[in-house]
Amino acid sequence: MTSRRRRRSPEESRAELLAAAARLIRERGPDNVSLRQIAAAAGVAHGLVTHYFGTYAALVREVLMAENDRIEERVRERISAERGVPTAAGITRVLFDTLADERYLRLFVWAEMHADYRGAARPELVELMDAIEAGIRAALAGRRVPSRSRIEAVALIGLSAAYGFAIGGRSWLAGMAHDPDDPAHEAEFRVQLAAMMGAHMVEESGLESPE
Repeated sequence: MTSRRRRRSPEESRAELLAAAARLIRERGPDNVSLRQIAAAAGVAHGLVTHYFGTYAALVREVLMAENDRIEERVRERISAERGVPTAAGITRVLFDTLADERYLRLFVWAEMHADYRGAARPELVELMDAIEAGIRAALAGRRVPSRSRIEAVALIGLSAAYGFAIGGRSWLAGMAHDPDDPAHEAEFRVQLAAMMGAHMVEESGLESPE
């Protein structure tokens, strides 16, 4: 149903368009939503969508960025809950819990697959790496801390493995003659991934992995 149009500020119009886009994309998937449908849902003229966002791909990226901010906040909350000590197992749990949302995963894959998307610097992600590094430094209590490049490499390994499993894990398990619906396979993958991440993280410190 088309909403009645009303006077609103540019900031309100942009926020309402973004909210309408997020809702429709969650319901239908990014391949089944048009700019015209988003404008109608927000109760604004179609031309305002292109005025504020340019292209549909740019609008999808805005929705994805908002979702990423939500995920990063969850990781920060997990770090705080663990008293500043970001364990590999804790971060892995957050990643897999997030990627259980297939709607978010479809959104992420759609944005990454479009040729005009090359990513952009994100201060929030840098701040998240800062928080992880600070937590590790506190946990090691004066011992040699892994380098920033090692911490970032471990984060990339965790992201790549978690996203890869979420996208292709069921197909790969079936191909290996396993039941893809058996949760034990994902649980074992989480354990093994966390162990490898933990071992790689502390290797530079000369410590045994705590996980």
